[in-house]
Amino acid sequence: METFINAPFLLKWMGKKTEDSLEERVEKAETSKNTSWSKTAVVDIFSNITYTTVVGGLMDYFSGLPLNGIVAARITSLGTNALTSAPYGMYTEFVYRITRTPEQASRTRKWVIDTLAFATFQVPVYSAVVGVGSFVSEGRVDFEKVKHGAEYLTLVSPLIGPTLGMYMNLCRKVTGLDSTATGSYIK
Repeated sequence: METFINAPFLLKWMGKKTEDSLEERVEKAETSKNTSWSKTAVVDIFSNITYTTVVGGLMDYFSGLPLNGIVAARITSLGTNALTSAPYGMYTEFVYRITRTPEQASRTRKWVIDTLAFATFQVPVYSAVVGVGSFVSEGRVDFEKVKHGAEYLTLVSPLIGPTLGMYMNLCRKVTGLDSTATGSYIK
C-alpha cells in the first residue's frame, strides 16, 4: 500500500524506505520518460499554437477575412492559446482518465474522446473570447455573435478536436512525453 506521508522521520519511524539509492535514481531516470510538468506544458503550448495558426488561418481565409484580418486574428489568438494550451492538455488527460480510454483504444473511441474534450473545453473558451472581442469593439457583449461562434465551433469540433489531439500527441511523442491517453501531467 502506497503512503502519502512525506515527512522522512515519520516514514523512517514506520519502517518505510525514505530515499532511493543513487543507482536506483539513475535507473529510474534512464527507464522513465521525462514527464516534467513544465516540459509537457511547453510542448502542449507549442502544438496548440502551431496547429491553431495553420487551421485557424485557413478557417479565417475561408470565412472571407482579408490577409491583414487573418494576421490580426492569428496574433490575437496567440495570447489565448498560450494561456489555455497547458490547461487544455491537462483537461484532455482528465477526460481520457474519467472515460477509461487507454492508449490501445480504437481510433473511433479516441476520436470521440478528443471531440468531447475539445467541445467541452475549447468551445466555452472561444465563446468567452468572442464575448470579450464584441465588448471591446462594440461596447457591449453581443450574445448573438457569442452564440453563433459557439455553434460553429461545436459543429466543426468532430474535425478539429481529434486532429488537434493527434497533432498534440505527435508533438509529445517526438519530445519523449506520454500521450494524453497515458497522461504526462499527473501520474
